[in-house]
Amino acid sequence: MARPRSYDRDAAVTAARDLFWERGYEATSIADLERHTGLNRSSLYQEFGSKHSLFEEALTCYLDTVIARLFDGLRGSPAGLGEIAGLFRRLAELFRSGSPVAARGCLMVNTAAELGARDPAARSAAVAYRDRVRADFAAALNRSAVRGQIPAATVTMRSHLLTATLMGIWLAVRIDPADAAALCDLAARQVSAWREAPGVATGS
Repeated sequence: MARPRSYDRDAAVTAARDLFWERGYEATSIADLERHTGLNRSSLYQEFGSKHSLFEEALTCYLDTVIARLFDGLRGSPAGLGEIAGLFRRLAELFRSGSPVAARGCLMVNTAAELGARDPAARSAAVAYRDRVRADFAAALNRSAVRGQIPAATVTMRSHLLTATLMGIWLAVRIDPADAAALCDLAARQVSAWREAPGVATGS
């Protein structure tokens, strides 16, 4: 009979997620993971197979918790330009808060910068993240286009632009949170300025 687990697996993954988020993949050792998860080396390998496999689960956890919460306001039926601008304003507030978490940036973007050129699994995860963010922006922009606030023909271009802007801001916050906050304010103002008078946005 298998011995029952004496630990919370989800809590261990979350602890590993936060450690990888703070330090990056290469700088996080198995000894670090032992201390932060409460699992010894043998248990870590038995449960997750390898450091890399645990890292992949940590990335999934990050997407399903941190990123999902960040973009939650863009996924409802009322969401449009106002909610996109609101996302950037919330990030600006976070970056100005002085929270240690704010200066970490985005785990997915950090992973793309650290491992994307040489780790196929990390690159695939980063591409999936980029596409997910683009889709969330596009959904909100499409609703704005239906309301006549922006031309429908600009939705794809603008969703790509917003995604690139956000990913760049995630890198910027790691070196200068105040500048990253100012960039978020600028992005919010630009998005708000996209709103056109009803009936103007015809898609041309």
